Amino acid sequence: MFRTEVLWVSVFLAIGAVGGLVYNWPSEPQVDIDSPAEQIPPPATETSGQAAAEQLSPFAAEDFDGAVRDDPQAPPASSATVAGIWNDVRPSAQRSQPIDFGVLELGDRLLAGGNSVGAVKHYSKLWQQANLPVDVAVLIRLGLASELAGLHEQAEKHYHSAIRVAEKGSVQQLASLLGLARLWESQGQLGEAISLLSELFLVYSHDGYPKIIRQTIVHQLADCLQRRLLANEVVVEALQKEPMEYHWVPVAVDSMLALADWESPDGVPVNPGSGLKLLQNYEGDVSLVLVQAHLSGVSVLKLISELQRLSGLQITVTEKAKSSLVGRLANVNAPVMAVSLLLDQALESMELSWSQSEGGVTIMAREELTTRDLASYDLARTQRMLQRVQLDYLEGVERVAAIMNDGNNVRLSGGWDLAADKYRAAREAGPAHELNADLYFNEASLSMVRGDSLNALHASYMALDQTLSPALQAEVYAMIADLELEFGQMSKSITAASRGMRRADDPVVLARTAMTLARGYLLTGDPYSANSVLFDVSADLAGGPLERLASVFSSYARFQHVGPKHGLQDEGQRVVLALAALQPQDIVSFADSLIVSKAYSSVGLRSKAIGNLSAALENAPPGYWNERIRLQLAEMYYESLDLDQANTTIESFGTVSADLLPEVLYLHASVQLDMGNLEQSEIICRRILAMQVDQSIQSDALEKLGETLQKSGDHYAAALCFAGLLPETEGNASSGNDATTVTP
Repeated sequence: MFRTEVLWVSVFLAIGAVGGLVYNWPSEPQVDIDSPAEQIPPPATETSGQAAAEQLSPFAAEDFDGAVRDDPQAPPASSATVAGIWNDVRPSAQRSQPIDFGVLELGDRLLAGGNSVGAVKHYSKLWQQANLPVDVAVLIRLGLASELAGLHEQAEKHYHSAIRVAEKGSVQQLASLLGLARLWESQGQLGEAISLLSELFLVYSHDGYPKIIRQTIVHQLADCLQRRLLANEVVVEALQKEPMEYHWVPVAVDSMLALADWESPDGVPVNPGSGLKLLQNYEGDVSLVLVQAHLSGVSVLKLISELQRLSGLQITVTEKAKSSLVGRLANVNAPVMAVSLLLDQALESMELSWSQSEGGVTIMAREELTTRDLASYDLARTQRMLQRVQLDYLEGVERVAAIMNDGNNVRLSGGWDLAADKYRAAREAGPAHELNADLYFNEASLSMVRGDSLNALHASYMALDQTLSPALQAEVYAMIADLELEFGQMSKSITAASRGMRRADDPVVLARTAMTLARGYLLTGDPYSANSVLFDVSADLAGGPLERLASVFSSYARFQHVGPKHGLQDEGQRVVLALAALQPQDIVSFADSLIVSKAYSSVGLRSKAIGNLSAALENAPPGYWNERIRLQLAEMYYESLDLDQANTTIESFGTVSADLLPEVLYLHASVQLDMGNLEQSEIICRRILAMQVDQSIQSDALEKLGETLQKSGDHYAAALCFAGLLPETEGNASSGNDATTVTP
């Protein structure tokens, strides 16, 4: 009786243990896959980075202590096989029947060709064969195909199964863990992904493991760190002011398939000896202090103490950080590693950061830091890992992307010259396709903030030529619209902004492009279109400076369309209210100042209009807009009867473009006449009449000359001017003057 009871208890325990590992194939509407005949729900799985990596230490004394693991697809155990189950520490990876390699190879070809859904369907056929035991290569393939197909829940289950059945510390197990980290990254679980990859880096990033494993760990970790940095509020705000493109290298399918089929790995390297050894010491920079570490299950507090003893560094740990370090262990297997990288990875799972100042290192909890401090520390750590990527990848798209991303990060800290050098190095490495387009965009963005608009425009068009991404096209069109507006090419600016709006999905890009388009319409005298654009994107402009500036633009556009009424009713009142709500920091460009000046002028606030027009002149680029804004400012001074300021503004022109020169000279003649400088007024009028100008300007200049001659007492000559005839004069009034120079 006792033996029977023991036997049944053993059977039930065995069935429960095996059933807990039965692979429950998820049913997704995107992929039509028949589920296995029997499905037992899997137990809840710990998905933290530390838990996933804890089972990987190559120094652990016992492998799977007491664990019972079997084929995830196997049927429930019978009483006859109970003894065998308890004796096996891991399910056998040997196939009881050959896999249909035709199906496998077709799935590989589909996966390499981008048809990940088709690959999932073909790989799943292998699991519908009766009595097929666990095969790690197929599990990894199913996980990879599901990951690329967007079936994240399926992919995670496949990777977990592969981790369970693979040899401990094997290349296949590491490939599965890397796949799990990619899933977490794609789902926004950056903390878990960084924690897992950091622990993998401490143990598997040395020459004892295949190069592709080392490179993939470093590359994925750099990407996760970069994404976490870009999610920081301070960085988000900086990128809105100075847009940059980061490049993310897609999964190398061929490399992952090679890892899945890795049959004869080098094996777990033998531990040459435990302990921590100082290889190189350098006071003042922990990134130059090198150590050799072979540690298994060492206390992190003890590790920090040993680093302090060997290197002489003064390491301070805050009370908050100490509470997180108590009881935490780490595994490190590194023939050589910089202390900076060792601290980066060892402290990650505890959510700690460190900084160095005056020869000392301070370790603190991330929650103790401000958002700006977090951005600074994350930036430094990301740059260290990007430098490691550049060392591990001597060529290829990963290296070029790391150099370019590093240049972007340098710009975040204000290093424009160093960023230009890094962009130049990335360009020399020969980027292609979308990476080439991203690099052109970043070069254009850098040239734009440095004031080199011509090179920025050239690089923008090159980026547009290289990219097929609608998101990047929207960014590029927004930049082209701004640059063409700056050069005075209004039709090109409006065209580019219109195309950008049709492609933009990002609300920030859409709002920025819409504002540029509204500026273009307002500056070309099309208020109706400007108001229509702003109305269509009003939801994306809500809140903050953009909303206040857009309110001024739209109310001014409607006021122009409706026209002023008695007492500034309706739209006129809205213009005044919008202008009153505007903050000085809301105006970010010369075009904004120019339009705001026009809005003030339209409601009769001339002093405010002059102030904003003066600000527009200070910020306007040389050429088209500088000349026209200066002319408008002189006209406004003249209308305000401030003749001295009007004359000073005109005389500050210097050289003027030929098409604008007659207007400038006519205004100058008017100012000189009102100031009583009759001789100067006559000289300027005769100069205009000697030029090839259109009939309207010629008539105005002849009339102004008549007024001048009349005031000087030459009534006969004045009468000729009023009759449309130019009176003769001795000499040439314009002799000695440059054809495009305004002379007093």
